[in-house]
Amino acid sequence: MKTAFVFPGLNGLLRQKDRERYLELPHVIKRLQQAEGALLRDLGMKTDLMGMVKTNTDEIYRIDNISLAAVVISSIQVGVVDHLREHFPNPDWMVGVSLGDIARTVSSGAYDFEVAVVSHVKFTHKIDGIDKLGGNIGVATTLQKPFNSDDFEWFENQGVDVSVLTSRFLNVGALFSSLENVRERAKERGWRIMPIIDYPAHSRYIKPYVDASREEFMNVKTMVPQVPIFSTLSCKMLVDPEEIKEEFLETIIRTIHFEKAITTLYKEHGVTRFINIGPCKSLYTLLRDIPLEFQVTDAEDLLSSTK
Repeated sequence: MKTAFVFPGLNGLLRQKDRERYLELPHVIKRLQQAEGALLRDLGMKTDLMGMVKTNTDEIYRIDNISLAAVVISSIQVGVVDHLREHFPNPDWMVGVSLGDIARTVSSGAYDFEVAVVSHVKFTHKIDGIDKLGGNIGVATTLQKPFNSDDFEWFENQGVDVSVLTSRFLNVGALFSSLENVRERAKERGWRIMPIIDYPAHSRYIKPYVDASREEFMNVKTMVPQVPIFSTLSCKMLVDPEEIKEEFLETIIRTIHFEKAITTLYKEHGVTRFINIGPCKSLYTLLRDIPLEFQVTDAEDLLSSTK
C-alpha cells in the first residue's frame, strides 16, 4: 500500500478543538519552542506561540498575527510527522495544500525547519496592504449540482481566480468588487459561501508583493527531498531544489488543483492511502468527497495507537 501524508493550510487553527488536538505531544512542543528560538535569534522577535494558540480565533487570525499563526500550524504539522516517524515507516509522498507546503517541504527533507519559519515571517512582513485588495472565500455546491464549465467561464469573466479543491468545493481569490459579484451569484445558484482569509490568496493580485521578495527568497537553501513531493499547484513530482523553491515562493499566487493532484497520485502512482496530518480535518473531509477507492486516515487515529 502506497501512502501520502497530506498537509492542510491556514484554516488549521480556526476551531478550538483543532488548536488543542496535538498541543500535548512532546514533538509538537519541541517544534514550537524551536520556532520561538529561531525567531528570537534571527529576527529579534520574542513570541509565545503556545500562548497564542490558547487565545481566541479572532486574535489568532488578525492580519498582524497571520504570519505567527502560519508558524504555529507548520510547527504542529512537523511535530506530528516527527512523532509518526518514530512509530511508522516514511510515506511514499508528501502533499501540501497552500500553507501546508511549508511543513510538506520541511518534512520531505528539502527545507530546514528554522529557515522555513524565519523566511516565512520575513516574507509576510513585506506584504503589508494585501488585506486592502480583496479576500479569499470558499464556495460550496451540492452533490446534485456540481460546478460546471459555465460556472468556471463566469468566474474567469469576473476576474476571479479559482482553486478547484473538489468538484463541489472551490477556493476563490479576488478583489472586493468581484467577491461581491460571487456572493450575488451564490444566491442565484444556491451556493454556500465561507470566509477564509482577509486577503486574495491564490490569486494574480498578490503577484507584485511576491515579486518584491523574490530576490531575497531565492537565496534560501533548498535540498533534494528525501521523500518525494507531489505538488497540488502543478500536479507533478518536485525533485529539483530550484523548482521547489520557485513554486514554494509562488504558492500564495497560484491556484490549487487538489482533486486533480490526488487523482493523479491514485491513478498514476498507485497511492491508495492518504493520511491527513491536521491539525484541522478539512482535507480529511475533502478527500472523502473524491469518488475514488482509496483509504483516508487521520493522523489523530494513528497517534492514538502509539500511546
